[in-house]
Amino acid sequence: MLHRTYIEYAHWVPRKLSIVLILIIASIILITINVSAKRYNHESTNDDELPKSALLKETLNPLRSLLSPELQWCSSNPFLANFKPKVVMELEKKWLKWSRNQFSTAYDAMIEYIFVAQQVRDQIAKFAYPVSLPLPCFSEDGLKRYGTRDETGKILCAIDNLKHVDKCVIYSLGSNNQFDFESDLSAHTHCEIHTYDCTSFPPTKPIERLSFHKVCLGKQPQLQSHIFPNVQYYHHVEHKAFDKNFKSFQNILKENNHTQVHILKMDIEGGEYAVFADLFEPVNQIYMPYQITFESHWWNKDISHAIMHQQMFSQFWKLGYRFLQHEPNPQNRACIEWTLLRVFC
Repeated sequence: MLHRTYIEYAHWVPRKLSIVLILIIASIILITINVSAKRYNHESTNDDELPKSALLKETLNPLRSLLSPELQWCSSNPFLANFKPKVVMELEKKWLKWSRNQFSTAYDAMIEYIFVAQQVRDQIAKFAYPVSLPLPCFSEDGLKRYGTRDETGKILCAIDNLKHVDKCVIYSLGSNNQFDFESDLSAHTHCEIHTYDCTSFPPTKPIERLSFHKVCLGKQPQLQSHIFPNVQYYHHVEHKAFDKNFKSFQNILKENNHTQVHILKMDIEGGEYAVFADLFEPVNQIYMPYQITFESHWWNKDISHAIMHQQMFSQFWKLGYRFLQHEPNPQNRACIEWTLLRVFC
């Protein structure tokens, strides 16, 4: 049975101190996300308006991110082919305003979470992005689930755009011996698909253009073994993940002779932190996937996990990713499915 509140850290952390700590974290994230705010002189007297310097930047660089001014519209991303830049840039203004007010937003979300936790399943999403302002998917099909089951299927945007790409690449991290996601994308695209899972086995029936690798991606998962709620169980099973073979994103790209990944799908039971710790390295930023769909896990709610969780989402914003959707796991409110698109690069 899951704990009632989302901020019940290790037993040695008093409840009130936990609230203070999470609010401190939110203030840190406010500073780290809002990189551009430091560069703006706040000349506007109306809080609803952008600073004049921000408006000037927008005029000079109409397709440049307001949150990360060093990034511009990611024209190489095929999923953006049907997107309307003007609509996105209007949203960017609202996202910037949200980032500047993130501490008060986090405070309100925390209060709501504490007192109505049984009715609210996805309050954690409010710490990641403004849930009322998702990036719309400009595609005839809109957002669509690929895979036959809720647990293994993932929601993606504008998959049909890949038919215009000569060589498209999909990386799927984690299979749990279930390959309906890969099978569905094999049927709907001509992409080369690679599944990485050091704890599972290849599919019993061949899937066209699918290569299975008994390898895990990312840094060594000490954090995963710390936050996993049933780690004692894994000490007694054959497919224990924490001591298996891990490779870096750079090494995998070189082995496959890939220069770009179009879709990264991930469901690896808390191992996402080790993957993103590797993926977010500066050397990898020119190879970052165009679209990411993954499940985040929040089990061991101590201060280190809280910091890692918030910093992960902060880094997405910095790297030009914008949130298309989130979907709480109906079976476990500590888990949320996310879909992000790299709009600026």
